[in-house]
Amino acid sequence: MSKMEPAAPADLGTVAVLLPSWEPDAELLPLVESLCGRGFGALVVVDDGSGPESAALFQAVAALPGVTLLRHALNLGKGRALKTGFNHLLTELASVSAVVTADGDGQHIVAVALATEGASGDRVVLGVRAFPRGVPLRSKIGNALTRVVFRFVTGTAVSDTQTGLRGIPRALLPELMVLPGERYEYEMTMLAHLCRHGHRPLEVPITTVYLDGNRASHFEPIRDSMRIYFVLLRFYSSSLLAAGIDFAGFSLVFAATHSLPLSVAVGRLSSVVNFALNKRFVFNSRRSVAGALWRYYLLATAIAGLSYLLIRTACGYLHWNVFASKVVVDVLLSLVSFSAQRTFVFRRADTE
Repeated sequence: MSKMEPAAPADLGTVAVLLPSWEPDAELLPLVESLCGRGFGALVVVDDGSGPESAALFQAVAALPGVTLLRHALNLGKGRALKTGFNHLLTELASVSAVVTADGDGQHIVAVALATEGASGDRVVLGVRAFPRGVPLRSKIGNALTRVVFRFVTGTAVSDTQTGLRGIPRALLPELMVLPGERYEYEMTMLAHLCRHGHRPLEVPITTVYLDGNRASHFEPIRDSMRIYFVLLRFYSSSLLAAGIDFAGFSLVFAATHSLPLSVAVGRLSSVVNFALNKRFVFNSRRSVAGALWRYYLLATAIAGLSYLLIRTACGYLHWNVFASKVVVDVLLSLVSFSAQRTFVFRRADTE
């Protein structure tokens, strides 16, 4: 674990620190001790159902001045532990205006807290890692891939999507508490939600020291990565559903009429489903239906025309099967459509 920052001159009395923890190592106690004299408005530790072997450690943490210990009877996951902490802040700590979340082995908490305290309005702060040489390969590759997918889905470039060190204004906590997710995937859901609603994070660089290949981490690379990527894939599921309806309509009409223009037009009736799902569940746009609808169908018309031209080209010049052409063309155009909907139809300004 890296050393804590020097004593902060700024008043952190309106900032709370939230530490969700499950079966922590001995470093938790000195970490919390080092935070006690920093002047934070509150220090909240959530024991997420740790076993009896951790009881003495949590008892020592709870005895420190200014520390509140919340307990789960069972291990419910990091997402649930964060929600438990958020709920405590909202119901019991009226003087706290922001919270910094960190892992039990958190690093540079004070630096992020200072940035959060100094940020204006509803600015979210992230403590981002540089991933230098020596970082475990699973962490470096996982974060690099997630950055690419995350930027495509949300339109926001975040250099460290998996950091647990975050400063969050109090005003945002109610909407974050109702987001789905109980385990590691909740942090990705939360970050995607914030970015989609115009809360571009302020990034504070931190150095990270991984001890023994980061074995102390409870993050399961395969299982928990799948949870995280399913969160991101959920944003794209409405397009896949609409594509299935489109292909079915196209296939039936083409089989009956052999008319490519008519088949493409009928298939595009799936856009009604795509529009409704994207507005409500994917982009959560607050723009009126009328305001988004004309943009959506302007885009849908352009996509349909391009689809027709590309399918005709693939069949006429490349001699592809019409159904294979339809699949390949629409997969490619779905990426274009998703990006255009994010930036043009349901652009971020609509939700700020």
